Amino acid sequence: MSRYKLDPIRIAPPAKGFLIQTPTGKTLFDTRPHGIVRELNRLNDRITQLETENDAMRADLLLWREQEVKP
Repeated sequence: MSRYKLDPIRIAPPAKGFLIQTPTGKTLFDTRPHGIVRELNRLNDRITQLETENDAMRADLLLWREQEVKP
């Protein structure tokens, strides 16, 4: 999964803000989203880490089941 991206909008002062590009292709607009984008990226990293750990535990479980069936 790609990360959230933050692009500044350089237009007249009332329209200044940022576009947030989500990994799903959605575009969000906000004037102060730095903390939100940082936290979303941290959450995405944590989700990826948990998915990796889950895959490793699933592989260990399958290996254990194979060993239990063989004797």
